[in-house]
Amino acid sequence: MDIQIKECLASLHSRHINGIFAENSLEARLKILDLIQKDAAVGIGDSTTVRQLGFLKELKERGTKVLDAFDPEEAKMNPQKGREHYRRSIIKEATICDVFLTGSNVITIDGRLVNVDAAGNRVAGMFWGHTNSIIVIGRNKIVKDLSEAFHRIRNIIAPNHIRIRSVELGGREFKTPCVVTGECNDCRATDRACNIFTIIEGKPFRTTLNVIIVNEDLGLSWDPSWPQERIAQIIENYKKFVWIPMKE
Repeated sequence: MDIQIKECLASLHSRHINGIFAENSLEARLKILDLIQKDAAVGIGDSTTVRQLGFLKELKERGTKVLDAFDPEEAKMNPQKGREHYRRSIIKEATICDVFLTGSNVITIDGRLVNVDAAGNRVAGMFWGHTNSIIVIGRNKIVKDLSEAFHRIRNIIAPNHIRIRSVELGGREFKTPCVVTGECNDCRATDRACNIFTIIEGKPFRTTLNVIIVNEDLGLSWDPSWPQERIAQIIENYKKFVWIPMKE
C-alpha cells in the first residue's frame, strides 16, 4: 500500500472515521455494496468518481432505491416534468434518506476532507440527513495539507471542471473568469460554482462516515508536477463520465 494512502487511513481512524482501502475499482464496488443494505434508499451526490466505478445499475437491479438526479437516462424517462424540475425533486428526496454516496474533491494526509459545492446538497449530504455516508476517493485526490487542498481546488479542480463541461463538452455556458483564465479569481459572477467550502475534521454525531480510498486515479485532480501522460489520462477518463448540465 502506498505510504500516503496508509497515512490517510490511519489519520481517518484517529478522527473516528471509517477509513477503507480498495486496491482497484472492482474492490471498491464490492466494499460499497457491503456497506449498503438492499432495502436502503441511497442518495447520490454528483460525483464523476462514483460514476467511474460503474455499479449504480447493479444497485438498482438488486432492489436498492437509487436517488440519482444526475442520471441522464432517468431524466429522459420523465420528459413531461422537465429536466430541472426532475433534478430538484430527486435532490430534495435524497437530502434525507438512509445512505448518501458521493466523492470528495481532496483529502489531506492528516485525514481532512475538503470540498467545494455550488448548491450545497452534495457537501451537506456527507455529514447530515443520513445514518450512513460513503465517500469514495481516488489516490490522485490526496494532498499534503489544507493549504495545498485549497490551492488544488481553486486552481486545478474547479476551473477545469467548469471549463471542460461548458467549453469542451458543450454543456451549459458558465460566464466565469476561470473558464478563460484556468484559475480562481474569487469572482462575483452569478454563475459562480465555488459557493460553499467545507472541511470535515471528524465523525459527525449522527452519521457513520465511511471513506474508501481507491488505489487508482479517479475524478478530476492532479499535481502539475506529475507526468503529462498521467494528467492527460485523468482528464480523458473524467470526460467519459462527468455529468454535463445542459440548457433547458
